[in-house]
Amino acid sequence: MPVFSLLEAIRSWCMQRVGARFDKAVDMEEGQLTAYALKELEERTAESRLCYATACGGGEFEVRDGHVNFPIRLATRSCACGKWQICEIPCKHALRVIYDQRMNPHDFISPWFKAAAYKLTYAEHIHPMADPSQWPDFGLPSIQPPTIKRPSGRPAKKRKRGANEPKKGKRNTNVKCGKCREFGHNSRTCKSGGTSATGPSTSKSGAAGASTSNGGPNTRKRSKAAA
Repeated sequence: MPVFSLLEAIRSWCMQRVGARFDKAVDMEEGQLTAYALKELEERTAESRLCYATACGGGEFEVRDGHVNFPIRLATRSCACGKWQICEIPCKHALRVIYDQRMNPHDFISPWFKAAAYKLTYAEHIHPMADPSQWPDFGLPSIQPPTIKRPSGRPAKKRKRGANEPKKGKRNTNVKCGKCREFGHNSRTCKSGGTSATGPSTSKSGAAGASTSNGGPNTRKRSKAAA
């Protein structure tokens, strides 16, 4: 896809997304929670039913969740689990205290998750844009891509490695000679004259020759002259 077409597709997608949220922000009532905050509140409310709160006085509470206790301070909006301080939405331990004290959980949610902040975020939307064929002509020269000149010689197939990239490991060059069975050279460059340093060869030709020299049966057919 050309770069211009890609950027145009991104612009169109962002325009539709921001426009939909702009219309949604206009219809929101004062103090209404965003969809994300409302979903988090419902999930944590369901989880808070398994917790038990104990009042300690002075706006401090102790909430037992399973076998673990969590201290709660409503004045500072803090919980020992840390979720309330990070998300600025009451955690399940804080919600247990809020519901036991007959309070409204919306009063303990950060204003960033309410209608006023949502409207301020999407107050400006992306305006529609005319087609390039309708743009005014200013008489300026059009920009063309640079001329590409193919270099002489055969093109390289190997990838150019970076300055800090390690070199590629070499293949194993441990060659074994087929005559003397030694490592470090092959049969063409062997200087031992075909004599094995590790013992006699165990090839089929060597075994056949050994059996013939020791008086063993010779399986070769006799020629007609010998007959």
